[in-house]
Amino acid sequence: MNSRNLYRAALGLALLTNLSVASAQTTPSGNGAAGAAPATGGTTAARPAPANRPAGAGLITSGLDETGRIRLQSNKSIEINTSRPISRLNVPEPKFVDYNVLGPTRILMTGKEPGTTQLIVWDEQERSQSVDVTVVAADMGDLSGLQDQYKRLFPGTRIDVGVNQDSLVLSGHVQNLTVAEQAERVAAPYSKKIINLLEVAGGQQIMLQVRFAEVSKTATRQLGVNMGYSDGTSFGGSNIGNIAPFAVVPSQVTPDKVILGIPSGAGSGVTLFGGGVAGQTAFNYFVSALRENNLLRVLAEPNLITVSGQEASFLAGGEFPVPIPQGGGGAGNNSTITIEYREFGVKLKFTPIVLGDGRIRLKVSPEVSDLDFTTAVRFGGFVVPGLTTRKLTTVVELADGQSLAVAGLLNQNTSSAKQSTPLLGDIPVLGTLFSSVRYQRRETELVVLITPRLVEGLASSQQPTLPGEFWHHPDGWELVVGHDIGHEEVPSNVPPPTYRGAHGYTMPNAGGRPMSASAAQEPAAGQK
Repeated sequence: MNSRNLYRAALGLALLTNLSVASAQTTPSGNGAAGAAPATGGTTAARPAPANRPAGAGLITSGLDETGRIRLQSNKSIEINTSRPISRLNVPEPKFVDYNVLGPTRILMTGKEPGTTQLIVWDEQERSQSVDVTVVAADMGDLSGLQDQYKRLFPGTRIDVGVNQDSLVLSGHVQNLTVAEQAERVAAPYSKKIINLLEVAGGQQIMLQVRFAEVSKTATRQLGVNMGYSDGTSFGGSNIGNIAPFAVVPSQVTPDKVILGIPSGAGSGVTLFGGGVAGQTAFNYFVSALRENNLLRVLAEPNLITVSGQEASFLAGGEFPVPIPQGGGGAGNNSTITIEYREFGVKLKFTPIVLGDGRIRLKVSPEVSDLDFTTAVRFGGFVVPGLTTRKLTTVVELADGQSLAVAGLLNQNTSSAKQSTPLLGDIPVLGTLFSSVRYQRRETELVVLITPRLVEGLASSQQPTLPGEFWHHPDGWELVVGHDIGHEEVPSNVPPPTYRGAHGYTMPNAGGRPMSASAAQEPAAGQK
């Protein structure tokens, strides 16, 4: 063997010796626990290993966004490069992403459907690195551009963009509802489904002060005549309008004859009636002559408090029963009657939305209804009245403390009816005796005043005294001699509550009359 071959053999033996010593001093774990192994052929001091092998941070060198995540769209691919050859990789949720190994340091990842998962890679020394993988819908695009638009369009607001399956999620806080709606419209090109979780800063409790005022006037004029005569051998009469109709009845003196039957009593619609005898002829008459004027005024002032976006309702009135027949009843095929109740009166529903900057959007639905027995339904001994209803629904936008008047809800009804006997009813003057006329006119006007206010809860020091909390009950002498039936008597040691704002509770003065909030804050005479 020549010198060159001897040199090669010695070099190969040295390399094999170094490799065996290195394998004996390291463990296959990713953390590289310290250890020692005896050398073959004798005892040799082990070379100390590092306490902790460095983690795989920095193993992935490209394909990550600025947050250190992998973000890709469905049905699109991205190449991931590593700084060292990888030995294996794992994706916990393969339904969201697929991968192909292109080489020792190259991985091709393809988005399948929107969702989130992880990519974990190991190098040949079992050092690992895990990164989050987010797959968005194909039409969402790069969400970092959307985040930059929000920072540029809405400075001073915090709007976070996230992904939930195939939906785009907006969260954070904005100044008003207008900014929240605009942010949703800006995100519309990125996704067809947007979940808007933006919160509007500021007060979210609204008190709605409402005043209902309704005036109803009714004017009625009516004139009708029923009359009849009999001379013992003949009789006749006029029953136009059925005011007090005459009838033909058997004679009590001569049973085989009939005579004119006169009503035994005047009905409720009769205003004049009478009778008399002229020679051998007896006559009777009943007249309905009516002129009626009615006036109705309804006023209600409800105050309702609710939070932004929630509906509040109010009812000042009552409920009336409505019988409902149910088929398949008891014995004799009689149906079972159940009772349902319907509401009537002054009703209000409203839904406020705080827009920010002291502006409030309101959806208001006031309603006023009355029982109407002229349209009642009668069956089985029951009388079910109808309802006369006036209602409206509107959406308005007001500032805190502003008022809106919904007026002009005018309703006019005119009805007239005439009944007459042909030919006889057309005779001048005398034709009135053979006719019945009725004329009715009704006018109703409804006015609704609406005032929204942003309110807050009262502290314990702001609570006013309750009505009747310090009520003075009179004794016998005060009741009989002093004519005192009781009054409010607040002790002098009770401190007056403090309030914020120019509206709300008004403190009573010494005379018992309420004074304004500004007057309540003015110092008394002689005080500074």
